[in-house]
Amino acid sequence: MEIWYALTGNVDKREVQDAIRWLNGELYSKPIDRLRFLIAAGGGDIGAGINLHTYLKALPFEVETIGFGEVDAAAILAFLGGQKRTIIEGCQFFFHEGRYTITDPTAPIHAHEEAIAVFKRELHDMIYIIARETGNDTEVVAGMLRRSKIMKTTEAKDFGLCHSIVEKLPLEQQDRGIGFGSKT
Repeated sequence: MEIWYALTGNVDKREVQDAIRWLNGELYSKPIDRLRFLIAAGGGDIGAGINLHTYLKALPFEVETIGFGEVDAAAILAFLGGQKRTIIEGCQFFFHEGRYTITDPTAPIHAHEEAIAVFKRELHDMIYIIARETGNDTEVVAGMLRRSKIMKTTEAKDFGLCHSIVEKLPLEQQDRGIGFGSKT
């Protein structure tokens, strides 16, 4: 059985929890052999993007991610969780370093040092994931994130973000059931 899930909001802890909860519900109730995970998201929480990437990579069946519209920052990490990665013509990717807010500017120095350590670890993980999944050098990826970079469809394919570009969603009529979840 094939299931579909669409993530069209920001990639944040709540969205990722909802996606994983829904997918786990499907995993334990149906014999699944393929997930098509659609994503168009304006970024979000880098840590949540790393978590979703790791989860998608760990699923015991084929995961195809399908990008459309804008796929930004943390959403790129989720998109790279697919073994097969497809983008719809016109899709664009926005790469940039994470932007962080320190919630208590009057906190003691050690609290700021901890926050900065987390930010640095997430940036390192983001660079490593993008480099590993696209086959690019970590220095190339780090430089691209520092400068902020928008990639259109063909450039994204040349960079190794996706395996194919299509004009329409890859919908096929099938005799078997399809589960579909969505969070917008």
